[in-house]
Amino acid sequence: MRQSNLFTKTKKETPKGATFISHQLLLRAGFVYQFASGIYALLPLGFRVLQNIEKNIRAEFNKIGIQELRMSVLHPAELWKKTGRWEAAGKELWKTKSRTGEDMALAMTHEETISAIAADILRKENELPFIVNQFSTKVRDEERPRGGLLRLREFLMQDAYSFDKDEKGLDSSFDKMIGVYKNIFEKMDIPAIAVKASAGLMGGADSYEFMVVSSSGEDEIVFCSKCGFGANVEIFKKGDECPECKNATEIKKSIEVGHAFKLGTKYSKAMNIMYEDSKGEKHYVQMGCYGIGMERLIATAVEISHDERGIIWPKTIAPFNVHLLSLRGGEKAADKLYQDLEKEGIEVFYDDMEDKSAGEKFADADLIGIPLRIVVSERTIKEDSVEVKERDKKETKLIKLKELIDYCVSNKLVYVK
Repeated sequence: MRQSNLFTKTKKETPKGATFISHQLLLRAGFVYQFASGIYALLPLGFRVLQNIEKNIRAEFNKIGIQELRMSVLHPAELWKKTGRWEAAGKELWKTKSRTGEDMALAMTHEETISAIAADILRKENELPFIVNQFSTKVRDEERPRGGLLRLREFLMQDAYSFDKDEKGLDSSFDKMIGVYKNIFEKMDIPAIAVKASAGLMGGADSYEFMVVSSSGEDEIVFCSKCGFGANVEIFKKGDECPECKNATEIKKSIEVGHAFKLGTKYSKAMNIMYEDSKGEKHYVQMGCYGIGMERLIATAVEISHDERGIIWPKTIAPFNVHLLSLRGGEKAADKLYQDLEKEGIEVFYDDMEDKSAGEKFADADLIGIPLRIVVSERTIKEDSVEVKERDKKETKLIKLKELIDYCVSNKLVYVK
Protein backbone atom coordinates (compact mmCIF):
# COMPACT_ATOMS: atom_id res chain seq x y z
CA MET A 1 0.00 0.00 0.00
CA ARG A 2 1.18 3.49 -0.83
CA GLN A 3 1.13 5.72 2.21
CA SER A 4 -0.13 8.58 0.07
CA ASN A 5 -3.35 6.60 -0.42
CA LEU A 6 -3.88 5.79 3.26
CA PHE A 7 -7.24 6.91 4.66
CA THR A 8 -5.65 8.25 7.86
CA LYS A 9 -2.66 10.34 8.89
CA THR A 10 -0.41 10.38 11.95
CA LYS A 11 -0.66 13.01 14.70
CA LYS A 12 2.15 14.67 16.63
CA GLU A 13 0.10 15.65 19.68
CA THR A 14 -0.88 13.27 22.47
CA PRO A 15 -4.70 13.11 22.54
CA LYS A 16 -6.39 14.62 25.59
CA GLY A 17 -7.60 12.10 28.15
CA ALA A 18 -5.40 9.28 26.83
CA THR A 19 -3.37 8.16 29.84
CA PHE A 20 -2.43 4.63 28.74
CA ILE A 21 0.49 4.38 26.33
CA SER A 22 -1.39 2.02 23.98
CA HIS A 23 -4.30 4.47 23.85
CA GLN A 24 -1.97 7.36 23.03
CA LEU A 25 0.07 5.56 20.38
CA LEU A 26 -2.83 3.84 18.61
CA LEU A 27 -4.64 7.17 18.29
CA ARG A 28 -1.53 9.10 17.22
CA ALA A 29 -0.43 6.48 14.69
CA GLY A 30 -3.90 6.34 13.12
CA PHE A 31 -4.82 2.77 14.05
CA VAL A 32 -8.08 3.65 15.81
CA TYR A 33 -10.70 6.40 16.01
CA GLN A 34 -12.58 7.15 19.22
CA PHE A 35 -16.30 8.00 19.08
CA ALA A 36 -16.92 7.96 22.83
CA SER A 37 -15.63 6.29 25.98
CA GLY A 38 -15.35 2.57 25.21
CA ILE A 39 -16.49 2.92 21.57
CA TYR A 40 -13.89 2.84 18.78
CA ALA A 41 -13.44 2.24 15.08
CA LEU A 42 -10.49 0.24 13.81
CA LEU A 43 -8.99 2.23 10.95
CA PRO A 44 -7.16 0.54 8.02
CA LEU A 45 -3.86 -0.04 9.87
CA GLY A 46 -5.64 -1.25 13.00
CA PHE A 47 -7.91 -3.49 10.96
CA ARG A 48 -4.88 -5.12 9.31
CA VAL A 49 -3.50 -5.93 12.76
CA LEU A 50 -6.86 -7.45 13.70
CA GLN A 51 -6.91 -9.52 10.51
CA ASN A 52 -3.43 -10.85 11.23
CA ILE A 53 -4.44 -11.85 14.75
CA GLU A 54 -7.44 -13.69 13.28
CA LYS A 55 -5.16 -15.44 10.76
CA ASN A 56 -2.87 -16.67 13.54
CA ILE A 57 -5.79 -17.97 15.60
CA ARG A 58 -7.50 -19.64 12.63
CA ALA A 59 -4.27 -21.36 11.59
CA GLU A 60 -3.96 -23.02 15.01
CA PHE A 61 -7.68 -23.83 15.23
CA ASN A 62 -7.64 -25.46 11.80
CA LYS A 63 -4.92 -27.84 12.98
CA ILE A 64 -7.36 -29.42 15.45
CA GLY A 65 -10.47 -29.26 13.26
CA ILE A 66 -12.40 -26.45 14.94
CA GLN A 67 -15.37 -25.37 12.82
CA GLU A 68 -16.19 -21.68 12.39
CA LEU A 69 -19.63 -20.10 12.51
CA ARG A 70 -21.19 -16.71 13.22
CA MET A 71 -24.02 -15.94 15.64
CA SER A 72 -26.20 -12.86 15.94
CA VAL A 73 -25.54 -9.90 18.23
CA LEU A 74 -29.27 -9.50 18.98
CA HIS A 75 -30.69 -12.20 21.29
CA PRO A 76 -34.27 -13.00 22.32
CA ALA A 77 -34.61 -12.46 26.08
CA GLU A 78 -36.18 -15.91 26.51
CA LEU A 79 -32.78 -17.56 25.96
CA TRP A 80 -31.20 -15.56 28.76
CA LYS A 81 -34.18 -16.17 31.00
CA LYS A 82 -33.79 -19.94 30.53
CA THR A 83 -30.26 -19.83 31.94
CA GLY A 84 -31.17 -17.34 34.69
CA ARG A 85 -28.73 -14.74 33.41
CA TRP A 86 -31.35 -12.22 32.28
CA GLU A 87 -31.24 -10.86 35.83
CA ALA A 88 -27.97 -12.35 37.10
CA ALA A 89 -25.88 -10.61 34.42
CA GLY A 90 -26.70 -7.26 36.01
CA LYS A 91 -26.37 -3.87 34.37
CA GLU A 92 -23.63 -4.95 31.95
CA LEU A 93 -26.23 -6.85 29.90
CA TRP A 94 -27.56 -4.30 27.43
CA LYS A 95 -31.33 -4.81 27.24
CA THR A 96 -33.67 -3.38 24.65
CA LYS A 97 -37.11 -3.94 23.13
CA SER A 98 -38.32 -4.51 19.61
CA ARG A 99 -40.98 -2.25 18.10
CA THR A 100 -43.58 -4.82 19.17
CA GLY A 101 -42.36 -4.74 22.77
CA GLU A 102 -40.41 -8.02 22.70
CA ASP A 103 -37.53 -8.07 25.22
CA MET A 104 -34.13 -8.45 23.57
CA ALA A 105 -30.49 -8.43 24.67
CA LEU A 106 -27.30 -7.34 22.92
CA ALA A 107 -24.76 -10.13 23.13
CA MET A 108 -22.31 -9.71 25.98
CA THR A 109 -21.44 -13.36 25.38
CA HIS A 110 -22.91 -16.26 23.37
CA GLU A 111 -23.40 -19.27 25.66
CA GLU A 112 -27.17 -18.99 25.37
CA THR A 113 -27.27 -18.87 21.58
CA ILE A 114 -24.75 -21.66 20.94
CA SER A 115 -26.64 -23.78 23.48
CA ALA A 116 -29.92 -23.17 21.65
CA ILE A 117 -28.33 -24.28 18.37
CA ALA A 118 -26.74 -27.38 19.91
CA ALA A 119 -29.99 -28.40 21.63
CA ASP A 120 -31.77 -28.35 18.27
CA ILE A 121 -29.06 -30.18 16.31
CA LEU A 122 -27.42 -32.70 18.65
CA ARG A 123 -29.02 -36.14 18.95
CA LYS A 124 -26.58 -39.08 19.04
CA GLU A 125 -23.42 -39.97 20.98
CA ASN A 126 -21.39 -40.39 17.78
CA GLU A 127 -21.88 -36.71 16.99
CA LEU A 128 -19.59 -35.82 19.89
CA PRO A 129 -17.08 -34.34 20.56
CA PHE A 130 -16.86 -31.12 18.56
CA ILE A 131 -15.62 -27.54 18.97
CA VAL A 132 -17.02 -24.52 17.16
CA ASN A 133 -15.66 -21.00 17.05
CA GLN A 134 -16.64 -17.51 15.98
CA PHE A 135 -15.21 -14.01 15.79
CA SER A 136 -18.13 -11.90 16.87
CA THR A 137 -19.15 -8.54 18.29
CA LYS A 138 -19.88 -8.30 22.01
CA VAL A 139 -21.66 -5.39 23.69
CA ARG A 140 -21.37 -4.67 27.41
CA ASP A 141 -22.65 -1.64 29.29
CA GLU A 142 -19.37 -1.20 31.15
CA GLU A 143 -19.54 0.97 34.25
CA ARG A 144 -16.10 2.42 33.56
CA PRO A 145 -14.58 1.86 30.12
CA ARG A 146 -10.87 2.60 30.38
CA GLY A 147 -7.47 2.39 28.76
CA GLY A 148 -8.54 2.88 25.17
CA LEU A 149 -8.97 -0.64 23.77
CA LEU A 150 -8.29 -2.33 27.10
CA ARG A 151 -11.88 -2.11 28.37
CA LEU A 152 -14.59 -1.45 25.81
CA ARG A 153 -18.35 -1.27 25.58
CA GLU A 154 -18.31 -2.85 22.12
CA PHE A 155 -15.58 -5.24 21.01
CA LEU A 156 -14.73 -8.25 18.90
CA MET A 157 -14.11 -11.56 20.61
CA GLN A 158 -12.88 -14.93 19.49
CA ASP A 159 -15.13 -17.33 21.38
CA ALA A 160 -15.04 -21.09 20.96
CA TYR A 161 -17.34 -23.71 22.54
CA SER A 162 -16.59 -27.38 23.13
CA PHE A 163 -19.18 -30.16 23.47
CA ASP A 164 -18.31 -33.54 24.98
CA LYS A 165 -20.21 -36.58 26.20
CA ASP A 166 -18.61 -36.81 29.65
CA GLU A 167 -16.24 -35.08 32.08
CA LYS A 168 -13.24 -37.01 30.76
CA GLY A 169 -13.97 -35.70 27.28
CA LEU A 170 -14.36 -32.15 28.60
CA ASP A 171 -11.01 -32.45 30.38
CA SER A 172 -9.44 -33.50 27.09
CA SER A 173 -11.00 -30.65 25.09
CA PHE A 174 -10.09 -28.15 27.81
CA ASP A 175 -6.45 -29.25 27.92
CA LYS A 176 -6.31 -29.18 24.11
CA MET A 177 -7.60 -25.61 24.02
CA ILE A 178 -5.19 -24.48 26.74
CA GLY A 179 -2.36 -25.87 24.61
CA VAL A 180 -3.68 -24.20 21.46
CA TYR A 181 -3.96 -20.86 23.25
CA LYS A 182 -0.38 -21.17 24.45
CA ASN A 183 0.73 -21.78 20.85
CA ILE A 184 -1.29 -18.80 19.61
CA PHE A 185 0.14 -16.35 22.13
CA GLU A 186 3.68 -17.64 21.61
CA LYS A 187 3.34 -17.26 17.84
CA MET A 188 2.26 -13.64 18.30
CA ASP A 189 5.05 -12.87 20.83
CA ILE A 190 2.50 -12.22 23.57
CA PRO A 191 3.98 -13.56 26.87
CA ALA A 192 0.69 -14.78 28.32
CA ILE A 193 0.68 -16.88 31.50
CA ALA A 194 -2.13 -19.38 32.16
CA VAL A 195 -3.39 -18.84 35.72
CA LYS A 196 -6.18 -20.40 37.75
CA ALA A 197 -9.20 -18.14 38.12
CA SER A 198 -12.75 -17.84 39.37
CA ALA A 199 -15.60 -18.97 37.08
CA GLY A 200 -17.71 -15.93 38.03
CA LEU A 201 -20.89 -15.26 36.05
CA MET A 202 -19.97 -17.93 33.49
CA GLY A 203 -20.36 -20.69 36.06
CA GLY A 204 -18.98 -24.21 35.82
CA ALA A 205 -16.10 -25.96 37.52
CA ASP A 206 -12.60 -25.02 36.35
CA SER A 207 -11.35 -21.77 34.87
CA TYR A 208 -8.06 -20.40 33.57
CA GLU A 209 -7.14 -16.87 32.56
CA PHE A 210 -4.32 -15.96 30.21
CA MET A 211 -2.59 -12.98 31.76
CA VAL A 212 0.15 -10.68 30.49
CA VAL A 213 2.22 -8.99 33.18
CA SER A 214 1.96 -5.22 32.72
CA SER A 215 1.84 -2.16 34.95
CA SER A 216 -1.24 -1.11 32.95
CA GLY A 217 -3.20 -4.16 34.08
CA GLU A 218 -6.20 -3.86 36.37
CA ASP A 219 -5.96 -7.48 37.52
CA GLU A 220 -3.46 -8.95 39.95
CA ILE A 221 -1.98 -12.42 39.82
CA VAL A 222 0.01 -14.45 42.30
CA PHE A 223 3.05 -15.68 40.39
CA CYS A 224 5.92 -18.06 41.08
CA SER A 225 9.03 -17.12 39.12
CA LYS A 226 10.65 -20.48 39.88
CA CYS A 227 8.11 -22.93 38.37
CA GLY A 228 5.72 -20.60 36.52
CA PHE A 229 2.63 -21.30 38.65
CA GLY A 230 0.06 -18.52 38.59
CA ALA A 231 -3.36 -17.79 40.03
CA ASN A 232 -5.70 -14.84 40.18
CA VAL A 233 -5.62 -13.16 43.60
CA GLU A 234 -9.40 -13.76 43.79
CA ILE A 235 -8.76 -17.43 44.48
CA PHE A 236 -5.29 -17.41 46.00
CA LYS A 237 -4.21 -15.64 49.16
CA LYS A 238 -1.46 -13.10 48.90
CA GLY A 239 1.76 -14.24 50.51
CA ASP A 240 1.00 -17.94 50.30
CA GLU A 241 3.84 -20.16 49.12
CA CYS A 242 3.63 -21.78 45.69
CA PRO A 243 1.55 -25.00 45.87
CA GLU A 244 3.69 -26.55 43.14
CA CYS A 245 7.26 -25.95 44.34
CA LYS A 246 6.88 -24.25 47.76
CA ASN A 247 8.79 -21.21 46.51
CA ALA A 248 7.76 -17.71 47.63
CA THR A 249 5.20 -16.08 45.33
CA GLU A 250 4.89 -12.46 44.25
CA ILE A 251 2.02 -10.22 43.18
CA LYS A 252 2.06 -8.78 39.68
CA LYS A 253 -0.32 -6.48 37.84
CA SER A 254 -1.57 -8.03 34.62
CA ILE A 255 -3.90 -7.73 31.63
CA GLU A 256 -6.31 -10.57 30.88
CA VAL A 257 -6.10 -11.48 27.18
CA GLY A 258 -7.91 -14.82 27.21
CA HIS A 259 -10.10 -17.05 29.34
CA ALA A 260 -11.09 -20.73 29.36
CA PHE A 261 -14.02 -22.18 31.32
CA LYS A 262 -15.19 -25.69 32.06
CA LEU A 263 -18.92 -25.02 31.96
CA GLY A 264 -19.89 -28.61 32.66
CA THR A 265 -23.67 -29.08 32.44
CA LYS A 266 -24.67 -25.57 33.60
CA TYR A 267 -26.02 -24.58 30.19
CA SER A 268 -26.89 -28.00 28.83
CA LYS A 269 -29.31 -28.55 31.72
CA ALA A 270 -30.82 -25.09 31.37
CA MET A 271 -31.17 -25.41 27.58
CA ASN A 272 -31.82 -29.19 27.49
CA ILE A 273 -28.80 -30.22 25.40
CA MET A 274 -28.82 -34.02 25.52
CA TYR A 275 -27.52 -36.94 23.49
CA GLU A 276 -28.60 -40.56 23.33
CA ASP A 277 -26.00 -43.31 23.89
CA SER A 278 -25.87 -46.78 22.30
CA LYS A 279 -28.17 -48.13 25.01
CA GLY A 280 -30.82 -45.53 24.31
CA GLU A 281 -30.10 -43.61 27.51
CA LYS A 282 -29.96 -39.83 27.45
CA HIS A 283 -27.23 -37.68 29.01
CA TYR A 284 -26.52 -33.98 29.36
CA VAL A 285 -23.62 -32.67 27.30
CA GLN A 286 -20.46 -31.35 28.97
CA MET A 287 -19.50 -27.89 27.68
CA GLY A 288 -16.50 -25.59 27.74
CA CYS A 289 -15.93 -22.09 26.39
CA TYR A 290 -12.75 -20.27 25.37
CA GLY A 291 -12.32 -16.59 24.49
CA ILE A 292 -9.76 -14.00 23.43
CA GLY A 293 -10.57 -10.27 23.40
CA MET A 294 -9.27 -9.09 20.05
CA GLU A 295 -8.99 -5.32 20.54
CA ARG A 296 -7.62 -5.83 24.04
CA LEU A 297 -4.94 -8.06 22.53
CA ILE A 298 -4.00 -5.26 20.12
CA ALA A 299 -3.68 -2.81 23.02
CA THR A 300 -1.72 -5.32 25.10
CA ALA A 301 0.79 -5.84 22.31
CA VAL A 302 1.44 -2.08 22.32
CA GLU A 303 1.56 -1.82 26.12
CA ILE A 304 4.37 -4.38 26.30
CA SER A 305 6.18 -3.51 23.05
CA HIS A 306 6.95 0.17 22.48
CA ASP A 307 9.60 2.79 23.12
CA GLU A 308 9.69 6.58 23.44
CA ARG A 309 9.26 6.96 19.65
CA GLY A 310 6.29 4.68 19.09
CA ILE A 311 4.95 1.16 18.65
CA ILE A 312 7.11 -1.94 18.04
CA TRP A 313 4.81 -4.56 16.49
CA PRO A 314 5.54 -8.29 16.70
CA LYS A 315 6.25 -9.58 13.18
CA THR A 316 3.26 -11.94 12.99
CA ILE A 317 0.63 -9.30 13.71
CA ALA A 318 2.22 -6.13 12.28
CA PRO A 319 0.06 -4.35 9.69
CA PHE A 320 2.83 -4.74 7.10
CA ASN A 321 6.15 -6.61 6.88
CA VAL A 322 8.15 -3.65 5.63
CA HIS A 323 7.95 0.14 5.81
CA LEU A 324 9.64 1.38 2.64
CA LEU A 325 10.75 5.02 2.69
CA SER A 326 11.56 6.92 -0.48
CA LEU A 327 13.85 9.91 0.09
CA ARG A 328 14.98 12.54 -2.42
CA GLY A 329 16.78 11.03 -5.38
CA GLY A 330 15.60 7.52 -4.66
CA GLU A 331 12.02 7.74 -5.96
CA LYS A 332 12.43 5.68 -9.14
CA ALA A 333 14.40 2.91 -7.44
CA ALA A 334 11.94 2.85 -4.54
CA ASP A 335 9.00 2.41 -6.93
CA LYS A 336 10.68 -0.61 -8.52
CA LEU A 337 11.65 -2.09 -5.15
CA TYR A 338 8.06 -1.69 -3.94
CA GLN A 339 6.83 -3.79 -6.86
CA ASP A 340 9.61 -6.39 -6.46
CA LEU A 341 8.94 -6.89 -2.75
CA GLU A 342 5.22 -7.32 -3.26
CA LYS A 343 5.84 -9.89 -6.02
CA GLU A 344 7.73 -11.93 -3.41
CA GLY A 345 4.69 -11.90 -1.08
CA ILE A 346 6.22 -9.31 1.25
CA GLU A 347 3.58 -6.83 2.41
CA VAL A 348 4.92 -3.30 2.00
CA PHE A 349 3.77 0.03 3.40
CA TYR A 350 5.39 2.47 0.98
CA ASP A 351 5.98 6.05 2.16
CA ASP A 352 5.95 7.76 -1.22
CA MET A 353 4.88 11.12 0.23
CA GLU A 354 6.67 13.94 -1.59
CA ASP A 355 5.59 16.70 0.81
CA LYS A 356 7.30 15.20 3.87
CA SER A 357 10.87 15.69 5.04
CA ALA A 358 13.19 12.78 5.78
CA GLY A 359 12.83 13.51 9.50
CA GLU A 360 9.03 13.39 9.29
CA LYS A 361 9.18 10.08 7.44
CA PHE A 362 11.51 8.55 10.01
CA ALA A 363 9.29 9.79 12.87
CA ASP A 364 6.18 8.32 11.22
CA ALA A 365 7.93 4.99 10.68
CA ASP A 366 8.95 4.79 14.34
CA LEU A 367 5.47 5.79 15.52
CA ILE A 368 3.64 3.25 13.32
CA GLY A 369 6.09 0.54 14.34
CA ILE A 370 6.35 -1.82 11.36
CA PRO A 371 9.15 -4.35 12.10
CA LEU A 372 11.52 -3.51 9.23
CA ARG A 373 12.33 -0.12 7.70
CA ILE A 374 13.97 0.11 4.29
CA VAL A 375 15.21 3.48 3.06
CA VAL A 376 15.99 4.29 -0.58
CA SER A 377 17.78 7.58 -1.20
CA GLU A 378 20.23 9.21 -3.60
CA ARG A 379 23.06 8.20 -1.25
CA THR A 380 22.06 4.53 -1.08
CA ILE A 381 21.44 4.29 -4.84
CA LYS A 382 24.99 5.51 -5.53
CA GLU A 383 26.13 2.37 -3.70
CA ASP A 384 23.48 0.21 -5.40
CA SER A 385 22.11 -0.43 -1.89
CA VAL A 386 19.32 0.33 0.54
CA GLU A 387 19.45 1.17 4.23
CA VAL A 388 17.82 -1.44 6.46
CA LYS A 389 16.82 -1.00 10.10
CA GLU A 390 14.86 -3.27 12.41
CA ARG A 391 12.34 -1.33 14.51
CA ASP A 392 13.53 -2.78 17.83
CA LYS A 393 17.22 -2.10 17.14
CA LYS A 394 19.34 1.05 16.85
CA GLU A 395 21.82 0.11 14.17
CA THR A 396 21.29 0.47 10.40
CA LYS A 397 22.86 -1.58 7.62
CA LEU A 398 23.51 -1.00 3.93
CA ILE A 399 22.39 -4.03 1.93
CA LYS A 400 22.93 -4.46 -1.80
CA LEU A 401 19.65 -4.18 -3.72
CA LYS A 402 20.16 -7.51 -5.47
CA GLU A 403 20.70 -9.22 -2.09
CA LEU A 404 17.89 -7.52 -0.17
CA ILE A 405 15.07 -10.07 -0.49
CA ASP A 406 17.30 -13.06 0.29
CA TYR A 407 18.81 -11.15 3.20
CA CYS A 408 15.40 -10.32 4.69
CA VAL A 409 14.01 -13.83 4.31
CA SER A 410 17.12 -15.74 5.40
CA ASN A 411 17.52 -13.56 8.50
CA LYS A 412 13.78 -13.83 9.29
CA LEU A 413 13.40 -10.06 9.21
CA VAL A 414 10.06 -10.44 7.46
CA TYR A 415 7.16 -12.74 8.22
CA VAL A 416 5.66 -13.76 4.90
CA LYS A 417 2.03 -14.64 5.59
